[in-house]
Amino acid sequence: MTLIKNELYKILHKRSTKVFLIIALIFVILTNLIYRFSDNLVSFSTTYYEDYDVALNYVNDYESSNAQDKGLYFYYKSFIDTYKLASKYDSNSWQYQKYMEDYWSLLQEYYRYLDEELGASLISNELEETKNNIENNNWQYFVNNDTNNINESINNIKNTLNNSSLSNNEKINYEKELFILEEQLKLNEYRIENGVAFGNDYLNDAINAINNSLYSMAEYQYSNDIDYQDSVKSYYENWYILDNKVDTNNNQTLRSVFVNFFNEYSFLILVFGIMIAGGIVSDEFNKGTIKSLLIIPRKRSKILLAKYISVLIMLLFIIGIFIVSELLIGGIFMGFSSLSIPVVVYNITDSSLEVLNIFGYLILQILANLPQIILLVTLAFACSVIVNSTAFSIVIPFCGIIAAELINAFALAYDIKILNYFVTTNWDFTVYLFGGTSLFGNSLIHAIIVCLVYLIIMLVVTFIVFKKKDIKNI
Repeated sequence: MTLIKNELYKILHKRSTKVFLIIALIFVILTNLIYRFSDNLVSFSTTYYEDYDVALNYVNDYESSNAQDKGLYFYYKSFIDTYKLASKYDSNSWQYQKYMEDYWSLLQEYYRYLDEELGASLISNELEETKNNIENNNWQYFVNNDTNNINESINNIKNTLNNSSLSNNEKINYEKELFILEEQLKLNEYRIENGVAFGNDYLNDAINAINNSLYSMAEYQYSNDIDYQDSVKSYYENWYILDNKVDTNNNQTLRSVFVNFFNEYSFLILVFGIMIAGGIVSDEFNKGTIKSLLIIPRKRSKILLAKYISVLIMLLFIIGIFIVSELLIGGIFMGFSSLSIPVVVYNITDSSLEVLNIFGYLILQILANLPQIILLVTLAFACSVIVNSTAFSIVIPFCGIIAAELINAFALAYDIKILNYFVTTNWDFTVYLFGGTSLFGNSLIHAIIVCLVYLIIMLVVTFIVFKKKDIKNI
């Protein structure tokens, strides 16, 4: 304990440690500024103002010469008339969307049917009805219309499926289409029952996310590949939002930073750990202080163990510093209220939703990320003992990170089984959280054993080398 205290004292009083802590604090502030002021609104419509002049010029040329494509003229003229109505609204509003989609489509038909009085008259009535419901903010009209069309399509598909002459592929395609329509019907019913108007709020974002996931779910439901799994996760996690009316997708909150904690801070945590581990022994040799350290009545193994434990303590210390700093600074920038919102993750293996509080989720993330960080820090520590060069000891682990990307890509591309026993294909334990599986087919037990073997080998070699180090000429 005395040795560990001395090592911690030396680390905390190093100038590099103080500089790093200042940099870390600045980084936390910048991260929270980015989260706080990032634009979280996703437009579900397209702005067309850049096309307006093009359309206007074409229509004017056509009407003056009548020598151009009539179909294109109807397209541009209907666009101009529609845009004049839609431009009263914000481009993200549902009214703008309906004008530029439903109304514009109808108006193009109307112009094409002008020579047919009956056809033009029918579409004219529909145009007027569409316009009136948009202007009167009657979003229910469009939901009900869509529901009627979906029900009609569902009945047609069901009747078709009763036809025994369908091939197996045709039957599968119809079943996929039926699945999508029935799910869209559920979303429409949810809108009406809960009074969810079209818009850009979190409920609409969840509805849009579910709707987008349906196509991949239908397409890949027989293969269970990664696209299907991602779609299923999105489907259930967003239905949780709808059912509980809680916004778990908001990226401009303190909670969101904690959800992405290791995405934001893992590199700095790793830099700090490698910096400390890479210099904790080599600096002693370079400065010549190793002699005074080794003449004290302690075994060399105890001295080295104290240094290694000190590195691990400092690793946990810097993680704690980031958590506390994020909590305080993030709370100032974005408030603390979001911390009460749970983290919702769909477990593919159990086909269930797992609901955790933010700090429970953070602990799981720490436990899953620590093995990789500890292995790289231990590599820096081993290099510090074996090579006695601080710069080399810091560079080698980062080269290892780059090499890991290449090795893992190789293992996936060529299915090289022997690489499943390499540390880089096993050190990411985040893949096993919430029913996940390794891309390399490794089990959790396999990954733990491989990582432990590499860790033990590095430590054993390090302790043997340190025990036999000659310090006479230092």
